[in-house]
Amino acid sequence: MVSTSYVAQKTLLHRLDARTKLLAMLSIFILSLVFTDPIYLLGLLVLVLAAWRSARQPFALIRSILQYFLWIALVIFFVQVLFYPGTTPLFQVSKPIPAIGFSGTITKEGVLFAAAMILRLVVIMIVAPLLSVTTPIPELMLALVKVKIPYRFAFVMTTAMSLLPSIQNRAGVIQQAQVCRGVSDFEGGSLWLKLRAISSLLVPLILGSFRDAQTLDVAMSSRAFGAPVKRTFLMESRFQRWDSVMLILLLGLLITGLVLRAFNFGVL
Repeated sequence: MVSTSYVAQKTLLHRLDARTKLLAMLSIFILSLVFTDPIYLLGLLVLVLAAWRSARQPFALIRSILQYFLWIALVIFFVQVLFYPGTTPLFQVSKPIPAIGFSGTITKEGVLFAAAMILRLVVIMIVAPLLSVTTPIPELMLALVKVKIPYRFAFVMTTAMSLLPSIQNRAGVIQQAQVCRGVSDFEGGSLWLKLRAISSLLVPLILGSFRDAQTLDVAMSSRAFGAPVKRTFLMESRFQRWDSVMLILLLGLLITGLVLRAFNFGVL
């Protein structure tokens, strides 16, 4: 199971205000969507990997996250290579098939665009967990409220993030219990046996999640969640010197990327 819960460390990323990290993640998202050249997206990926390194987070976590993305990446690459219109042919694979929009030719632009699409998704997939592993949930919720995100939405988002590790832990416990009872085999066997094993995991996991949701509903109601009163917070967040430096760097990076895009740099 992949765990993306908060890990306490004494690093610069951990000391930054949660609002700074939210703006950093948003900037990376924007730049990854703006560029279509794989070279520029590879530069963004290197930047995100450097952030992982500076936060002292294991790269094994990235590998665990991306292993669930492997088959999706292969499908994306296959579709883009076959159907992206290009002008530089590499080799012919078949006759044109107009009914499905396939020209029958693999082009250089199609390969580059497919690589860019995969790099874009990889950047997005690994920059989001970096926020959760370096920011406690209460600080993240406070940051969302401070940037004028509706409190209900902020509560739902951070609650889902806080419940994910407990769901992962419960799934691991249920899986071990089912294996000890000889009910299911999650490793070997045919496809049908694996599907049966997954069903023996999902049923108690879903029922347990419903029970947790009901408990949370009772707790929220007893605390008058949603009452029309002025809300106060136990914690307080303030920008520090490093936050100001980071915001200036982020603004410069974002402006530079948008200017390059306006002059058609980073575009296939």
